[in-house]
Amino acid sequence: MLLVTAEQMRKIDQAMIEEVGVAAAALMELAGAAVADVVTARLTAGRTRVDIVAGKGHNGADGLVAARHLIARGCQVRVWLAAEESALSPLTLAQLRSYRALGGALAEAGDDLSDSDLIVDALLGTGSRLPLASTVKLFAKAMARAGKDVVAVDLPTGLDADTGLVDEAAIHASVTVTYGFAKPGLHQFPGRQHAGEVVIADLSMPETMAIDAGTKTFLLTGVDCAERYQARPVDSHKGTFGRVGIVAGSDGMYGAARLAVHAAYRAGAGLVHYFAADTLNAAVCQSFPQETVIRRYSGQNDRWTADRIRSCAALLGDVSSGLCGPGLGPEFVRTASEQPGALLPFAEAALPLVLDADFLQALAHVPEGVQDWFARRRQATVITPHPKEFSALTGLSVSEVQSDRVRHAAQFSVRFGVYVVLKGAATVIAAPNGEAFINTTGNSGLASAGTGDVLAGFVAGLLAGGYAALDAALLAVYVHGLAADLACGDREAEESLTASDVLVWTGRAFRQISRAMDKVTISLT
Repeated sequence: MLLVTAEQMRKIDQAMIEEVGVAAAALMELAGAAVADVVTARLTAGRTRVDIVAGKGHNGADGLVAARHLIARGCQVRVWLAAEESALSPLTLAQLRSYRALGGALAEAGDDLSDSDLIVDALLGTGSRLPLASTVKLFAKAMARAGKDVVAVDLPTGLDADTGLVDEAAIHASVTVTYGFAKPGLHQFPGRQHAGEVVIADLSMPETMAIDAGTKTFLLTGVDCAERYQARPVDSHKGTFGRVGIVAGSDGMYGAARLAVHAAYRAGAGLVHYFAADTLNAAVCQSFPQETVIRRYSGQNDRWTADRIRSCAALLGDVSSGLCGPGLGPEFVRTASEQPGALLPFAEAALPLVLDADFLQALAHVPEGVQDWFARRRQATVITPHPKEFSALTGLSVSEVQSDRVRHAAQFSVRFGVYVVLKGAATVIAAPNGEAFINTTGNSGLASAGTGDVLAGFVAGLLAGGYAALDAALLAVYVHGLAADLACGDREAEESLTASDVLVWTGRAFRQISRAMDKVTISLT
């Protein structure tokens, strides 16, 4: 599903008016009617009083159109103007006159929003700028105090359309009726918690207009994943689905390596090779899943050195994809930062790589620089950082990263030619062509140790099975979150969810996508 920024939506509106020839008032009529449809559907018998809080701009005009439609449907409507009539835009003033011509009432001194059955927030929409002006905050806080269902027009007041950042007084809507296309801020946190159910009023705007306006941002849904899913051939064998090589684990952190191995198998890899130091004791090796192929690499001693790293990287020569990073430990990071060129054997490895956790920490400190290291890569590279790891790679603070996750992930991806999976609530996946996707699955149960190792293993397993890098990243992220949702919807609580639980539910998540693929195929034939 396409997502558009506030500026892109303004371009689309302008094109509809100037190029297509649809009058602005006609678009408002469609928009207001869509809001009225949602409001009517939420009212029950005996609950017909609707209060509409209208701003001075086009959002307020849309609210006034909705007010007219609601009067025609028998609702008791009252409009609260958040500005003097002299300050209203021409279109808003025109809609106010039409509303009054139908006998529409305006709020008076002493009226109370708590008398309402439902409130329509038509204050700001995509024109919202943070922080909110003091006058707007007064109305926003009054709506909050009323404690009623709120239907937001286009965007809840106080929510940034592009980033999902919110003002302290931002409206918590039950439903948001957004126009033309959904906005990124409605699907990123904390905005997603303020938007409620998102209903798109398409206003007969074709997707080509959004593409022409420059959007490259998408909402990742099950339909998207079903379209990318590859059914496994009946006459396949383990070689069909490739071999994953995993570089992970250190003293006290071999659990990360075991989870990654297990996850790569769960994602469909034919074989998973764990690269183990020749000094690693047999008991640790035996703790890995029974299906694991143990491959030994040598070195001068038991510690990470440039020679040991080179020996380990050499094993990547006969696998289909590699995963490097989970649980490698601080010594690996220190070696990479102190010895120029230590990580170059991985950069020059001729296969797709997934880089996670400590490998990313090491990469952030390589003497040759991140840009030079990525420039040496000739195969697809997928990085799976959480915000702190991404901060180390970019030099941005964590708060800066979180303030505009889509933009920062996309810029990094384009600049360095890598696929970025920026983990967190509403994980962002960015591609070197500028496309970015916001995930819709997952819950707070994923905020626990090892779930990132599982995600990285999923990506590596899908890459080995022949998926293109972007498809592998998208499917892995969606399935990872969906497995957590299925677990918490059936058996687990979010508090009790573990990384191992995600693995248990992975099969059901893939099955759900494969069934959705069948429906997509039927609809296209």
